[in-house]
Amino acid sequence: MAVVEAAALLHDIDKPVTRKTGGPHGEVGARLLEAMGFGELAAAVSSHPVTCLLDEDRFPRGWEPVIVSLADKYVEQTFLTIDERLDAMAGRHPEYREAIDAARRPAHALEAELAEAAGQSVEEVVRQLRHAWEAGAPS
Repeated sequence: MAVVEAAALLHDIDKPVTRKTGGPHGEVGARLLEAMGFGELAAAVSSHPVTCLLDEDRFPRGWEPVIVSLADKYVEQTFLTIDERLDAMAGRHPEYREAIDAARRPAHALEAELAEAAGQSVEEVVRQLRHAWEAGAPS
């Protein structure tokens, strides 16, 4: 779980660079982390952007990338459902609405896969994640 925690904390490490120079968000971050000697974080960082849910080559595979990708879809300063998070993204970036909407189905499929692996319903997993977020959120 140390890889998940570190990747979750560093998943947007490339945003200052990609905002200035472009480049694929996530991939740039993975390359930065690899260059710093943290290659074990690369897969989870590289595959977390919502666009990866629509890209066969960058789709999150393996539990660490799946968990980091889902965590990115649940949190935006507060805990949200996947649909609330994607709605917020589409509101900020209407030019990408079509792709964001297309990402809903694979995002929910990953959520269902995680719930099945945990032996729980999606609703129970989301409830527990929300509770954990709220218990650890700064007041």
